[in-house]
This record gives sequence, structure tokens and C-alpha cells, in this order.
Amino acid sequence: MSKKPSYLGLLNAIAIGEERGYRLFTTWAETTTNPDLARVLNRVALREREHAAAFAKRVNELGYSLKPAPAEEFESAMALAESARSDRKKFESLLKFSDETSANKRGKGKKKHKDKDPLSRIFRDHSIDIQTGELLGRFIAEERDSERLLRACYERLCEEAKAEQEDWKHNGESKLSLQDLGMRLDRLSETLEQLKSLKKPGI
Repeated sequence: MSKKPSYLGLLNAIAIGEERGYRLFTTWAETTTNPDLARVLNRVALREREHAAAFAKRVNELGYSLKPAPAEEFESAMALAESARSDRKKFESLLKFSDETSANKRGKGKKKHKDKDPLSRIFRDHSIDIQTGELLGRFIAEERDSERLLRACYERLCEEAKAEQEDWKHNGESKLSLQDLGMRLDRLSETLEQLKSLKKPGI
């Protein structure tokens, strides 16, 4: 009997995680009202589904079966994906995106240390066979591209939100100024009326 591969747990985790990713992104795509975002979410979802099948197949080829993983956190994520919360909030809660991490990706802040990137640690296991290595290489490249696509969508949402805030601030201040002027004119009219009522006859 051949020795159990040291990377079998990794393959199992990827297969389970990618299948859940497919369900998550598909659900999110069905709930968003943003057609551009929906297209990206569906593209990423299809990749996730393909990855799930490919890694499940590789586990089987190595002579093993997939082992289930706890689903509590995933169920909570699914509930959020199908909720009416904004797409920006979903990005921040489900994918942990933020303005700060987006700036880092553009090189405007501290660079993310490569050791904190789980994908960069995969090939530390030098026992990975060639076939599995090819599969992992494509997986890593596509995952990083998916992140770029999703982050671009998130940054557009942030830019749109900032533009709306600036527009509201400008128009809101104008409206408040007009309202304030109107209130002052009303008070002045009331004062004039009061003065007229106090004016003595014959004077």
C-alpha cells in the first residue's frame, strides 16, 4: 500500500471550499441588482465549480474519497449572500475586502507579506507529484485572477459611493442654504408685521 500523500488534506480542503464557493457566488449573483457584478460573480462561480470537480477527481485518482468539513460558517455566509444587504457590505463581510486592502493591492500602503498569502505556501511541500502540481498551478493562477476581477468590482462600488457622498454633500449644502435663507426671510417678515402692529396711530 502506497504512503498517504502529505498534501491529501490540502486537496480535500480545496475541493470542499471551491464547491461552497460556487454555491456562494451563484447565490450572490442571483440577488445583486448590478448586472456587471453579476457577470463577474457568475464567471468566478464557474471557475469554483470546475476547481471543485478537478480536485475531487484528483483525490479519487490518488485512491481516496472526500471527507466533509464543518458547515456552520458556510451556512452563515450563504445567509448573508442571499440577504438584501448591499454588495459592498457583502464584499467586506464575505471576502474581507476594504479600502485599506485595496490601496495595498495598488501599492499605496504597506505591501502584503507573501507569507500571509495561503496560496504562496502551497508549493512548500516538495513531495507534490507532477500531475497534482499542474492542477495546483492552474488553480493558483485562476484564484488570483478571480480576486483581481472581484476587487475591481469592489473598488468601483467604493468609487461610486464616494461620488454619491460628494454629490449629496454639494447638493445637500445648497438645499440647506436655500432652506436657511427661506427661514430667515420668514422671520424677517414676521418681525416687520409685529413692528407694524406696534406702530401708533397718527405717527
